[in-house]
Amino acid sequence: MSITVASFLREKLQNMERWLSEDGCELRLPAMQDVHIVALAQALHDKFADVIEQRDFAPLANDKENLPMDMVKLLQYVEARPDLHDKFWRYLKLFSDTVSVHGG
Repeated sequence: MSITVASFLREKLQNMERWLSEDGCELRLPAMQDVHIVALAQALHDKFADVIEQRDFAPLANDKENLPMDMVKLLQYVEARPDLHDKFWRYLKLFSDTVSVHGG
C-alpha cells in the first residue's frame, strides 16, 4: 500500500490530536475526508506560510471564518499554553510543507 499525501497528513493530524489530548485538550477535529485534510493543509500553505514561519497566532485567529470551528478552538487552546507553541508550529509547518513539496 502506497502512502498518499492525504494519508500522510491524516496520520500527522491524528498524531497532533493525540498529543494535545494527552496534554488535556478535550477538543477534537471532526472526522474529515481526505480531500478536506489536503484542502486545509493547502490553505495553511497558500494563506499562512509566512504566518507559520513567524509563529504568529493573530492572523490565524483573525481568519476564523475560513477555518473549521474546531481548529479555531484548538488554536485558542494552544495559544494560551506557551509550552505547546513550538510543537504546534512545527505541526503546522509540516502540513504546509507537505502540500508545497507534493504540489497539493
